[in-house]
Amino acid sequence: MTQHFEIIPAILVQEKEELQRQLTLVRGLVERVQIDILDGVFADNKTVSVEVLQQAHTELLIDVHLMVDNPLGYLNRCDALGVTRVYAQVEQMKDQEEFVESAGDLGMQVGLALDLQTPVVAIDKLLGHLDGVLLMAVAAGFQGQEFDEGVLEKIEELRGEGFEGDICIDGGLDEDTIRICLEKGANHFAVGSELWKAKDIKQKLEELKGIG
Repeated sequence: MTQHFEIIPAILVQEKEELQRQLTLVRGLVERVQIDILDGVFADNKTVSVEVLQQAHTELLIDVHLMVDNPLGYLNRCDALGVTRVYAQVEQMKDQEEFVESAGDLGMQVGLALDLQTPVVAIDKLLGHLDGVLLMAVAAGFQGQEFDEGVLEKIEELRGEGFEGDICIDGGLDEDTIRICLEKGANHFAVGSELWKAKDIKQKLEELKGIG
């Protein structure tokens, strides 16, 4: 199976105005964006709520990355807002199987997300039921952190176990780290700080897309 290479702008913001601004900056340049949702419990940071997405009129496909306590409780809200794919951190998830089944029943694509220190074995039993796995290459919760090469072994492990879905890398990404992860078998890259700090976002996206 050939995985589709994709650069996905990662939006982690606290104000709906900033969410709208970043969506506007990438509209027409990418197929999808990833909205990071933090509740202040999972990590010491809090972002816009899921409901704010309803006001962020966009034709883009939306992935939501839930870094929250009890992500199961967010699924109906994500579905009502037309979310395409939902990833959720497993560290504070009560029942992975219930989460995956519930998301699937709602018609959303579903993935599980692993924080930097969480091993792949934590989700082994459900790999055959996932559209994607999101691997944090930094500690979950904040943008602008340095890439941790420990994530490379996880990519190899997932592909070595025969996982054919998307592997999305999140955190610390730039041209060099994207290339390394791509070589190991990752295909989706949620890019935050590297993109938003660029003087010319269109040019930066073209450079990053050129890697694949």
